[in-house]
Amino acid sequence: MSLRLTREAKILKPSEYAYIFKGGKRAQGKYWQVIAKPIKNPRPRLGLAISKKVTRLAVDRNRFKRIARETFRLEQQGLDNWGFVVMARKSKPTRNPVLSAELLDLFKKVTKI
Repeated sequence: MSLRLTREAKILKPSEYAYIFKGGKRAQGKYWQVIAKPIKNPRPRLGLAISKKVTRLAVDRNRFKRIARETFRLEQQGLDNWGFVVMARKSKPTRNPVLSAELLDLFKKVTKI
């Protein structure tokens, strides 16, 4: 499996988001909320829902997205066939490694059966 984040690794359709939101396992930390559900696709998939209510500035929303995509890209081999929707939570700004570490912990927490 390549470490690229391809189009097939992203959740793009509203129906795919709805499938995961309905009945998915939830986990939340100080900076992130993750919803996950097993999917039929043999590879994990990632969807992002970063709201303006969380952070007003586009540069801050894009930072959350960038960190979430990079964390998922590096760890996708160990995530099996799960669909993830990642949302940012309102919080004080912090360093990127802290955000990435918490998101990785939430991925592992939510995929435990």
